[in-house]
Parts: sequence; C-alpha cells; structure tokens
Amino acid sequence: MRDRQGPAHWLARMLPAVLPTVLALALLASGAASPARGQAELRATVIPHRLNVREQPDLGAAAVGQVPRGAEVRVTGREDDPHDSGLWVFVTGPDGALSGWALADYLSFAPGADLTTLPQIDRAGTGGSSPEPAPGDGTMTGLTIRAANFRAGPGTGFSVLRTLPEGTRVLLTARTTDGVWVKGAAGGQTGWLYKALVRVSGDPTALPVEQANPAAAVTAPDIPAGVVPAIGPRAREIYLHGRAQGNSRATFSQIGDSITASDDFLTPLGAGPVEWGAYGALQPVYNAFRASFARPSLAARGGWTSLDLLNPASSIAPEICEPYESPLVCEYRVAKPAVALIMIGTNDIPLGVDDGTYRHNLETIVQISADFGVIPVLSTIPDNLTDPADSERVHAFNAIIRDVAAGSGVPLWDYWLALQGLPNKGLAPDNYHPSGGPLPGATATFTPGGLQSGYTMRNLTALMVLDAVWQGAMD
Repeated sequence: MRDRQGPAHWLARMLPAVLPTVLALALLASGAASPARGQAELRATVIPHRLNVREQPDLGAAAVGQVPRGAEVRVTGREDDPHDSGLWVFVTGPDGALSGWALADYLSFAPGADLTTLPQIDRAGTGGSSPEPAPGDGTMTGLTIRAANFRAGPGTGFSVLRTLPEGTRVLLTARTTDGVWVKGAAGGQTGWLYKALVRVSGDPTALPVEQANPAAAVTAPDIPAGVVPAIGPRAREIYLHGRAQGNSRATFSQIGDSITASDDFLTPLGAGPVEWGAYGALQPVYNAFRASFARPSLAARGGWTSLDLLNPASSIAPEICEPYESPLVCEYRVAKPAVALIMIGTNDIPLGVDDGTYRHNLETIVQISADFGVIPVLSTIPDNLTDPADSERVHAFNAIIRDVAAGSGVPLWDYWLALQGLPNKGLAPDNYHPSGGPLPGATATFTPGGLQSGYTMRNLTALMVLDAVWQGAMD
C-alpha cells in the first residue's frame, strides 16, 4: 500500500501545524549552526490518516507498520544525509513496539520545536557520530551484509521481529555458545541475527554468552480442517475432459493478482532447496509438478481484479496472446495445465466491485476453466486490516468464493482459514499482503519458525491442495 497523500497535500491543509518543521528544514538547508546541546527527543502528532513508518529514510523502503492520525510519536533523531524527498526523522510509536523512519512533513510538532537539535543518525537508526565500542568490553558493532531477519531468539524457531536491510548497523551485546547467533540492538529493538549475515567490528568470541529461553520458541501452527478440500467427482470429470484435449498432467497454472505474482509464492519451491520439516510426505507431488513452480503465468499480475482476468485488454503478453483472448484463456491455451490455483478479489474490494459482479466474474472464471479441462481450485483471500469496511468485505467475498466452489463442485482452498493462527493473521506490516519468509525470498522453509509467515503457509498449503487434487482426481 502506498502513502495515500503526499507532503504537499498535508502541508497545504495543515500549514499552521507544520510551520515549525518547515522552519527547521530551512535552517538545515541554509547550514545554520545547531545549538550546542542537542535534545534527546521531541514529541509529534501524526497528520495523515495513516503514517507509514519505514525501514529506511526512503519512500521506496518497506513499511514496518503504520501509525494512525492523531497518535503521538517520539522523534529521536534525524537522517545524517538528507534527500530531495524531504527531511526524514526516526520515530517510535505510542506503544513503543514500532520504530522506523517517517517524513517530518507528515508530523505536527509543538510551536518552537527545533528539529536541528535532534541528533543525526544513520540509516540503521543508530547514532552516526557515536564512537565504535571497543572489542572485548562486551559490546561491539556489526553490519548486515545482506537482508537479515531480526528474531526474538537465536534460531529459526523464534518469531521474526522485522527484516533488517543490507548495510544496517547493529550494536552487538551477546552471542550463543557456538557463536552461530549474535544478539544486538537496531532501530530501538533488541533481537538476534544469524552470525553469517553480519560483519562484526571485532572478535565476536569476546561477546558474553547468552542462552535462549526455550519457552520463547514458536511452535508449528495448526492447519485447521477445511483448509485442504475433499475432492469430489466433478474435479475428476474436468480432468478427464482436459486429458482428452491434451492438457499436461504435470502442469498447473497460477491465476491471480500481486499475491500470486509475487516471487514469494511458489517460486522458491522451483528454485529449491525446500526445507521440509514435518512435511516430507509432500515430496512426491512436489516432484510431479516441479517444472510448474517457477513458471511465469500469463494470468497473474499486481493490481488485477476479477474483471482483468476476463478482459483481453488486460493482456500482459500481446506477442503470445491473440487480440481476442483474455489473460485467463491465453494462459490455458499456452500452458495446457491440468489444475489452476486461483485467488482473486483482494483488489476488487478497495476498487468498489459489488458482490453481484464479483460473483458473476468468479462463476465465469470457473466455467472457462472447466471448458478448457482445467480443474479450478478456488482460494479464499487473506484479511485486509487497513480499513474496517474493507475488512468486512473480505468476509463477504470469502463467503461468495466458498459458495461458488460448492455450487460448481470444484475444490476450495481455504487460505484465509490457514492464516488465522499466525502473527497479524499472516499479514505483512502493510496489513494487506501476506508476510514474507524466515529469510528474504525463502518461503519454502516449512519449519515452525518459517510457517509463522503468510507466504510460507501459502506455499505449504498449496502443496497440500495440489496433493489432494493429484491423488483424488488425477490418474
């Protein structure tokens, strides 16, 4: 989700509130000297409906969470290298659990507040001018050499607090006995990092040893009954019809929007390796469909609605698809799959598609699939926690998906149900897309820690659904 209003909009609307900020920006630009004694922090109030708090001082950086309008945040620093987008400041949310970067233009400061008195800090959220701790005194610094998960404990069985971008500076305070994990602080949080992903300023063996509390480790989430469908005779009929038309028994298609087009969905299974955990019994169906996991789909693209799948004007491959072909028809003609994993509707909701239109589109998608001899597996959509009204419509759309699947006799993959026991219902900090894996791009890690993420759970349950269809409807 993008910021819904830009700095100019809010500046025009809230000029009296943000005037101190503008003056502070002017002082920075003119090179005016800062007071000799800096302030540890300032307090500010959020101006827009939702303020995105980001991992880095950049509009393109991932949001770690949102703070609502009117909430008070602590402002503890400013960026040490200002950018053209405006002055970025480091903020901590009202409950202390959320820390990151925000544009100062989105904040209302008290009259007389001087942002130049805030300490300059680097992109990792640590003091840019603070001296390096001496090795051997129990603390030293580290720098992430690639994006790394910041965990609640030393191991993949612990939950991910956030993902630290490459180049994040961390103040290290402890290590495990074997030295595989190091503990540190970054961006106002304390957590553990895999040592191989951190370049340490000194000798890490000089850090004090700290052991984890086993009770803090996460356990594998339950996959409720009803997530994986029972396969009825209609699926078998569609499959036999497809075989008569030459459809491939080893091919499936991915149909949907950005949640399907994402590199976190199934692509890591195609790239391998897969960490099976307790799910090694799924390896036969994985091998049977291996070539399909990383195959790009002609019917999956970010921002699409149910209508886009049926609209020839939405084609993303005019050099492959005929002018009269919808993306769905083109994908089926080119790929000739036996099965299609279909999830669509997340974007229909904010764009105001009514229930009747959505149902009609979904029924059309099912009918086209059956006509091509492709078993359509309809997936429910994840929650949308960005807006109460949109959240309610997710439940209405999921009821339609379940009803269409039952009425058509096709398999239902209740992905929404599988997410309910996960942190934040399996959603990323934007409260809209599923959360990522235990390491960036590693959503094929079916361990208890890995399965705390929405995309990893989606990949596992996709395999489980494919296995059910493979064994229940296919030769």
